[in-house]
Amino acid sequence: MGFFTNRKKKKEERTALIDDAFNRVYSQIEDIDSWEDPKKLEHYILDSCEQIIASTKAMERQKMEYRIVTRYLNDIKAIENLPKETAKDLRNTAAQICELEQNILEARAIQRNITDEQFEVMSSDEDDMPDIINRFSADEIYQSKLKRNLAGLEGEKSRWEIEREELQEQSRLFKHMAIIVLTSFMTLVILLYVMYMATKVDVSLWALLVLFICAVSGFIIFLRQNKIARESRVALVHLNQAISMLNVERMKYVNVTNSIEYTKDKYFVNTSAELQYVWEQYQDKIRDQQRFIQNNDDLEFYNDKLERILGSIGLADDKIWLNQVNALINKQDMSDCRHRLVVRRKKIRDRLEDHRKIVQEERDEIDRLMTRHEHYLPEIQEIIKSVDKLCGTSASSNAKIKA
Repeated sequence: MGFFTNRKKKKEERTALIDDAFNRVYSQIEDIDSWEDPKKLEHYILDSCEQIIASTKAMERQKMEYRIVTRYLNDIKAIENLPKETAKDLRNTAAQICELEQNILEARAIQRNITDEQFEVMSSDEDDMPDIINRFSADEIYQSKLKRNLAGLEGEKSRWEIEREELQEQSRLFKHMAIIVLTSFMTLVILLYVMYMATKVDVSLWALLVLFICAVSGFIIFLRQNKIARESRVALVHLNQAISMLNVERMKYVNVTNSIEYTKDKYFVNTSAELQYVWEQYQDKIRDQQRFIQNNDDLEFYNDKLERILGSIGLADDKIWLNQVNALINKQDMSDCRHRLVVRRKKIRDRLEDHRKIVQEERDEIDRLMTRHEHYLPEIQEIIKSVDKLCGTSASSNAKIKA
């Protein structure tokens, strides 16, 4: 580990020295205006050196990626060549993970018809909810019964009120009839007396007849008045009873209605049937949460198991397969994964070849310029040597850059 660290430090030191040399040369040639001046050629050479360094750094990055892709391909080969028992255990574990992940996705997709407010209030009354639902249902039935009773008592009350008003009207009518009968009797008596005084005719028979008629009429009116009075008293008693029962039923109705409205407001429902439905949704959601937690625990267990199996194989990177579980159980997915890596590695090789050509062309151009012109700053020679050492290039036009 220390060896690679020292190499890295030395490389960084060489890069810093090259940068200082670049800065010194640029400061000496930046004021030159003639492009035919040799200093401008030195400027061109410095640009070429910079291009070589940039391309070399890009090649290093491409080589690193190439090695990583190659390790992934080697890991695929190692997985495909596992012993039967290990391969079977790996596939079973991966299959369990896929199934659990699918269950978790399905659980997340389930939507229950219950609001957060309903869920919260039911969670606080979870143990009492069956009794609350039964009581709510019983209150609704009792409320319906009280409604029918109130309707019946209202009808009974109205009937006795109407009957009492009719009796009172009859009583007033017979009072008027009694007055009429009495007035008629007095009038006839006066007429008979006038006839007797005027004609001295015997009117006793007529007087007795008038008296008899008046007595019979008065007696009939008296009997009817007594009957009306009795019926009126009976109607008043029944009316008072209906009013008393109506008040009691109304009080019961108000109490049970208040209880129903409290339950409705507390659980955000309109009926006991709706409350029963929301309660079932609550229970389903609780079971969903429990399954979700259990699936997560099982998924963690099998992920740990898969990690141990992959670790025992000795792969270059076993962590990446935790996110490629399908490829471990599906040959087609594994084949597709290998194909993508092969294509990716080919592209990296092509880019490496392009960078090599660029580096070699730039280095050959520097050689050509160096052979045609002899007068350069000493720093130019130092820079070229440092670039050759840093980038692994050569002064020979036939030199090849090793990957």
